[in-house]
Amino acid sequence: MALSLLGIACSPRRNGNTTKLLLEGIRVAQAEGHSTELVYLTDLKISPCQGCGACSAKGICVINDDILKLQEKLIHSDRFILAAPIYFMGVNAQTKTMIDRMQTFWARKYLLNQTLLNPAGPERIGLFISTAGTRLPNVFECAERSVKTFYHMLDIKYSQACLYSGVDKVGDIEASPSSLEEVRKATQALLIS
Repeated sequence: MALSLLGIACSPRRNGNTTKLLLEGIRVAQAEGHSTELVYLTDLKISPCQGCGACSAKGICVINDDILKLQEKLIHSDRFILAAPIYFMGVNAQTKTMIDRMQTFWARKYLLNQTLLNPAGPERIGLFISTAGTRLPNVFECAERSVKTFYHMLDIKYSQACLYSGVDKVGDIEASPSSLEEVRKATQALLIS
């Protein structure tokens, strides 16, 4: 069965290391006959959550920006790859802004008891890809927790993470062919789950 895979490139560097890994995953999905869509967060105009609470009443955000288009893609996709670099021991600002704007889904799910998904559709599953310049042992801990919460809000099962430390300069990931192979295998597993 052909699935729809949504890749979200969160790095402000369009040719950054996380994006290169994401593109490798996209290529795997396309080669196996699945439909894919790639979204670069830097192409979208997304304002930060204002904490106004308006979405608690109707599950609709009062900010009219590109998050609405992205939320539609998130609702209608089957598989997901979120690729975000680590900044200051957490996800970068673009990723965090996107995640914070999922408050509308939280309101719909927990306050308004609404379901966003077709219960007859395939199980939705997501992969997380990240790189960090530092090699500290807990460098991915906060980011992975944020991404798991993001996926949970959208009823997406968290499959696994492909995490690479000591990768800082643009292109550094290319010196690690094993990381590209790991992403290929993780994407294949994502598609057969």
